[in-house]
Amino acid sequence: MNRWLRLPPLLCLVLAATGCVRRVIDITSDPPGARVWVNDREAGRTPCSVEFTHYGRYDVRLRREGFEPVAGWGDADEPVWDFVGCDLVSEVVPARFTSRVQWHFTLIPTDKDEAALVQRARAMRTGLDERAAEFAAEKGDGEVKVLEREDPAAVPVPGSVMPRATP
Repeated sequence: MNRWLRLPPLLCLVLAATGCVRRVIDITSDPPGARVWVNDREAGRTPCSVEFTHYGRYDVRLRREGFEPVAGWGDADEPVWDFVGCDLVSEVVPARFTSRVQWHFTLIPTDKDEAALVQRARAMRTGLDERAAEFAAEKGDGEVKVLEREDPAAVPVPGSVMPRATP
């Protein structure tokens, strides 16, 4: 009987010293060197790796000088061997498992052309007005005035983004 009483503590020790699962998100960007925040915590500069505990959706932000900032999310999906039930076996097997999730972001250079910016803003305003008119027509509400589309060549080129000082 003495021999059997020693078995449960020994078994617990063996199981505690066996394998575990390491969960890692690898984040890359094109071009590299962007600062990364995952769930509002700075993770470093791309390429970088972030360890996580739970699978799911994470908020991600990237920023690099000369490029548009990126704000969005990334999904960390669990592999088959880490599903509930299967994970019991993967935690007990005397091996180390690594679950790697890879996210890649392509950064867009900042556009400094003021005329193009004004043209995109006008196109967006016209598109939003058209959608509002369609929505109002579907609901049966009053009329919504839609601005006429302007000729892209007629877009004035501003001298500066800052307003001119009055004398």
